[in-house]
Amino acid sequence: MARNKKTLFAKMEEEFLHTTDTLWENEVQANIFVARILIYSAGVALTFLLLNTLQLLSVDQSATSSIMLQAAVECIAAAAVCFYFRGRKKWLKIMLMAITVFIFGRLEAVLGYNVYLLIIFPVALSIRYYSQPLTIATTLLTLAVSIVSDVVSVVKGIGFIDMNYAFLKPDTLLEVAGSIRDAAVVSGAYDATATWPNFLLKGYFPRIISFLLIAMICGKIARKGREAIYDQQAETKKSERISTELNLANSIQTNMLPNIFPAFPERKEFDIYASMMPAKEVGGDFYDFFMTDDDHLAIVIADVSGKGIPAAMFMVIAETLIKDHTQLGLTPSMVFTRVNDLLCDGNEVGLFVTAWMAIIDIRTGFMDYANAGHNPPVFIRNGKPAFLNSKPGFVLAGIEGYDYEEYHMKLNTGDRIFLYTDGVTEATNSRKELYGEKRLIERLKSIEDHTTCAETLHAIRQDIDSFVGDEEQSDDITMLEFDFTPKVNGNREVLERTYDANVENLHDVLAFVENGLETHGASMKATMAVMVSLEEIFVNIANYAYPDRPGKATVGMNFRDDDIEVYLFDNGIPFNPLEKEDPDVKAELEERDIGGLGIYMAKKSMDECRYERKGNQNRFYMKRKIRG
Repeated sequence: MARNKKTLFAKMEEEFLHTTDTLWENEVQANIFVARILIYSAGVALTFLLLNTLQLLSVDQSATSSIMLQAAVECIAAAAVCFYFRGRKKWLKIMLMAITVFIFGRLEAVLGYNVYLLIIFPVALSIRYYSQPLTIATTLLTLAVSIVSDVVSVVKGIGFIDMNYAFLKPDTLLEVAGSIRDAAVVSGAYDATATWPNFLLKGYFPRIISFLLIAMICGKIARKGREAIYDQQAETKKSERISTELNLANSIQTNMLPNIFPAFPERKEFDIYASMMPAKEVGGDFYDFFMTDDDHLAIVIADVSGKGIPAAMFMVIAETLIKDHTQLGLTPSMVFTRVNDLLCDGNEVGLFVTAWMAIIDIRTGFMDYANAGHNPPVFIRNGKPAFLNSKPGFVLAGIEGYDYEEYHMKLNTGDRIFLYTDGVTEATNSRKELYGEKRLIERLKSIEDHTTCAETLHAIRQDIDSFVGDEEQSDDITMLEFDFTPKVNGNREVLERTYDANVENLHDVLAFVENGLETHGASMKATMAVMVSLEEIFVNIANYAYPDRPGKATVGMNFRDDDIEVYLFDNGIPFNPLEKEDPDVKAELEERDIGGLGIYMAKKSMDECRYERKGNQNRFYMKRKIRG
């Protein structure tokens, strides 16, 4: 069976036509690198000429100086072409390698045998392209150019080639031999006692063998370099695939948790808000709230031991079991007892769950709750926060057959319950200090009574970010607050939703805010102004906030009296759109700088715009009257 062997030129053509993005960028950088080396080489040649002109060197051959000047000019010209195209032409590497071979092949011939390894210079440069075929082609071309240059230099009597061993028999090529002999005699480089075989064996062959050995090494290095790039690309694709899968898992997990607020817009008896910020792509914390019937609300917060995918999978199982058993009409203690037994069965990895759960009768305020080894929630009455202490039961999935105790209390109008996981109190700063329960209580104490649940959680998150600083988040941070007061508090209302930060969600974002404006009787002029400004800021977030990963954007409306404040939060790279210089709107269209007009229109359309960076979060606020 015949083997399909590719020729050297076929291999070069294959690499030429089938280049990955990574290899292409490497080739561009290699072109720039070679061009810079040519500039440096030109500098060396010009320095040689200057020193020779000043008679600081004992070199007086005008032919040698002429070739040095030609080489300098050719180096500069080739580099200039490369820089002009910024290295981004596929033919540049062929041009650069060919010119480098011709330049250094001629230089090697005229500078003498002491620098004969100048011919390895182009081959060494070719390694930077990580292309063995290119290195082999450069080697063959260099060998040919070097031999021709050596012969020409002897014939013309230039350079300092050591011809002590060169001798042509008089019965062959008499005319060529005579010219070479005459040139050698004139240059003082001829020794009549030497023979042609001696020259080949003792002079030229060792030189070529040394060159070929070094060239072989260069070819191996080039091939290994390309293989390393292929391996790196494979690892990158693998990492990207894993990252994509983790992002998908994060999206699935996030969508499992209630994340549309207000959660129950038709209910005026209470306010509720929750957030979960995983330490990794996926987390082990979860929260949930749902109506078991028209009059009873269940709220749950839990923390699965461990991090990452295993904890997230266990979290999905635990959340599903808790919700399913709650909707059967069981009390919190009964739910925990049954779910614990189910989680213990087959729990070979040894994971467990801490959880706190309550069922609230929203007509009367009576609340039944149970604790499965979780942090005690903070109960706030009359602006005074305190831990709702109860005997903590054992964790879920810990001991099969464990019976959980149930507790009862009566909520008054205005009472609040703040639930959290240990990622809040155990957040750590650079001095290894914990955020702690005391600081949490003090921060909750400073929050005004009329503050919405959403504002409370944002305030706590902001305080945690301020405390932690630049330290990496080490644990999932999950919070939930329930306020046993009407959602509308006097003449103030907050509406909020979280979206994936991509342009495809722009229509939903605009519809959400427009619906809120319509509900509050906003004028057409005010609505259009808010829509224009909102579109500009959200599109900016979608396009630029998360350059290397997907992310979220929170959009909210804060209504007070005759004002609306629209805010957009994201956890992307820091970016303050208000720092963009206003465009010169009086200038002719063709004279204006590109960009900035959208932000300018947003600022002019609203009564007030402000930006702040809190922790790792961008916060942009826009305020306007809704009647004018």
